[in-house]
Amino acid sequence: MRQPLLETKDLSKHFGGLKAVDKVNMKIYPGEILGLLGPNGAGKTVCFNLISGTYKPTYGTIRFEGTRTDGLPPHQVAAAGIGRTFQIVKPFGSLSVLENVLVAKGISRYGSFLSIWRGWKTTSERNEAMTVLKRVGLAEFADRKASLLPLGNLRRLEIARALIVGTKLLLLDESFSGLRHEEITRLEALIRTIRESGVTILLIEHNMRVAMSLCDRIVVLDHGKTIAQGDPGSIQENERVIEAYLGRKRRTSAA
Repeated sequence: MRQPLLETKDLSKHFGGLKAVDKVNMKIYPGEILGLLGPNGAGKTVCFNLISGTYKPTYGTIRFEGTRTDGLPPHQVAAAGIGRTFQIVKPFGSLSVLENVLVAKGISRYGSFLSIWRGWKTTSERNEAMTVLKRVGLAEFADRKASLLPLGNLRRLEIARALIVGTKLLLLDESFSGLRHEEITRLEALIRTIRESGVTILLIEHNMRVAMSLCDRIVVLDHGKTIAQGDPGSIQENERVIEAYLGRKRRTSAA
């Protein structure tokens, strides 16, 4: 029986009386692209914050490779092999593209006080960062200031920073937002290549064409609850999903 790479059970996060995430049960298997969809305010990014360690669950569990990770701080979650991007890209604008990836690699230094002061531009780490930049198509911009990159390349830089630690699971939070059609096509190809390299992907995406094209399975949230799970075809035809995105059931007027 195939074991999930990541599994949540009754995962919940409450902010006072608001149940932002309410008993979400989800499995993602090795080598899979799983979509986490839902209208604005459905709880998708809160789920990412729980999985990545930014938030602690109100209750429920998260298991990664069979080990509980709920409640661990973000640097320990990242050290386990989980990397994430953010909906709003905010690189260190005064640093080069290469230095931005090296800073993300700094996760390996958080284990002890002395390791923080170790040189952060060693040859091996520069080589590792350059390898990641080549994977995302940014090697030629390695020495350019990050603030000078257009949005399409900033999205790729965000993925590179996540990949330097996310060697097992990559969480992509609306990585296609704001991109032109040709940039979307290239980024789709990149994500497929990343998956083919052995990295499992969990993504949040509002572009339905992209989500339906990329994802093997989809989980849909609404008001913090899971309302549907399945392959893209079944999700497109699911009445509860249609209601969540478009309002009440569409009715043909007799007038």
